Amino acid sequence: MFKRRILYLLIGDTALLAGCYLAAYLFASSQGYVPPMELDVFLLLDNGLIEILGVLITILLGMYFLGLYERIRVQSVPGLIQDLLLVFGVAFLVQAIASYSKTQLVLSRWVMLYGSGAGAIALLVWRSLYSIEVVRRSGRQGVLFLGDSPLVERVRDFIAGNPEAGFATIGCIRSLHQNDGLFAITQDEASADMRVLSLADTVQQLRPERVAVADSVELDDEIRSQLLTCSMLGLNVESVGTVYEEIFGRVAIETVTLNQLVFSPAFRPRPWVLMLQEVYGRAIALVGILLTWPLMILAAIAVRIDSGSPVLFRQVRIGRNGVPFEFLKFRSMYADVDKRLGGPVRAKENDPRITRVGKWIRLTRIDELPQFFNVLRGEMTLVGPRPEMPEFEADLVTQIPLYTQRHRVKPGITGWAQIHHVPEDSLENTVRKLEYDLYYIKHLSPALDFLTMFHTAKAILMRIGAR
Repeated sequence: MFKRRILYLLIGDTALLAGCYLAAYLFASSQGYVPPMELDVFLLLDNGLIEILGVLITILLGMYFLGLYERIRVQSVPGLIQDLLLVFGVAFLVQAIASYSKTQLVLSRWVMLYGSGAGAIALLVWRSLYSIEVVRRSGRQGVLFLGDSPLVERVRDFIAGNPEAGFATIGCIRSLHQNDGLFAITQDEASADMRVLSLADTVQQLRPERVAVADSVELDDEIRSQLLTCSMLGLNVESVGTVYEEIFGRVAIETVTLNQLVFSPAFRPRPWVLMLQEVYGRAIALVGILLTWPLMILAAIAVRIDSGSPVLFRQVRIGRNGVPFEFLKFRSMYADVDKRLGGPVRAKENDPRITRVGKWIRLTRIDELPQFFNVLRGEMTLVGPRPEMPEFEADLVTQIPLYTQRHRVKPGITGWAQIHHVPEDSLENTVRKLEYDLYYIKHLSPALDFLTMFHTAKAILMRIGAR
C-alpha cells in the first residue's frame, strides 16, 4: 500500500508538471512571446512533447535524488520549498547547458519560466494536500496485535510516527488468561480507552483488517480456534514479523526459525531467477567494462603514481555456499597496512590508511569497477550481499548464528543492505544488514535487482555512504 501511494504521488507530480508547462505554452503564445501554433502542432511537429518530457524527467529525477519519493508526509513546508527551488534550479541549469550545446530540444525560455513557476507552486500545494489526505483520510489498515514483545513495540512505534505508511494500531492484546478463556487488555488508538475484551469481542468492536501475532504467544487450542475464526471472517492473521518485513523492508532475524530455513521454500531462491540473474548480470558487467575501461585505465595510472604499489587490491572473500574467491578492487590504501596493524581492520571515516587517490576513487566508487571481472568469472553478481573477509566472518558466525545464510546466493557489487546505508560499526548494525540481506534472498527477483541498481546510482551521484 505504501508503494502504491508513492506511485499515486508520482503520477500526480507528472500530471501537474505537464499541465503547467502546457498551460505556460498556451499563455506565452497568446502573449506573442513564442510563435503561436495549434497545441498538437507544437507537441508533435515542433518537438514540444520531447522538450517538455526532457524537463519533466530532469525535475522528477531531481526530486527522487533529494528523497522526495522516499517520504510522503510533508514534515516541513520551508524544507519542501527549499527542495523544490533546488530541483527547478537544476532544471534551468540543464536547459542552459542544452542551449549552449546547440541542441534543438530546448524548451522556450518563456515556457520554461512560466511553467516552472506554476509547477513549483502546484507541487507545493499538491504535496501538502496529499500529505494531509494520506495521513487523515486514506483508509489506513487497522492492525490488532496479539501478544507483546520488543519486535511488536518497534512496529507500533514506527506506525505511530509514520501514519502515511498506511497502518494504524487499533489495539494490542497484552495479557492472556487461559483459565477464563482468551482475554485482552487493548488500547483504542482513537479514544485511548483501556478495555478488557475477548479476542472475538475485540475483533467485533475494533474491526481490524489485520491480526498480527507475536512470536512470544503460545498458541494453545483455544487461541488457535479463535485465530481460525478470525481468518474465516476474512481477516489477515499473520506473524508480526510479516508486518515488520512489509514496513521496514527487512526480515526480523528473531522471527526466522530452523523450520523455515529447512522446510520452507521462502529462503530458497528459485533456480530460474538465479539463471536469469546470471544472464543479465554478466551482460551488464560486460557492457560496464566496455564503457568504463578508459576510466579504469586512468584510475590505475593515478593509483600507481600516488602510491607506487600494485594497482589492484586482491583479497580473499567468502562467496556462495561459503566458497572463497579472489575479490578485486583498485587499491585505495597503502600497501601492507593491514599487516602492520596486525590484521584486517574495517574502513572508517577519515581512515589514515587511505591514500589521496584512494579517497577520491572510494568516494566515486571507481575502486569497485574491477568487480565487473568477478561477475564475468561467475564469482559475484551485480546485486547481492556484500562478500565478507574470512577473518571477520569467523567471528560474526559465533555471534550471529544465521550469518551464513547470506551464502544462499552469490555476493554482489551492490546490495539491498548497501542502498539502505547501514554502517558496519557495531554488532547491532551488522545484524541489521543481515536482515536486509535475508529480505533480498527471500524476495530475489529481476525487479528487485534493477530497483537496487537504480538506488545505487543515486547513492553514487549523491555520494551517500562512501568512506
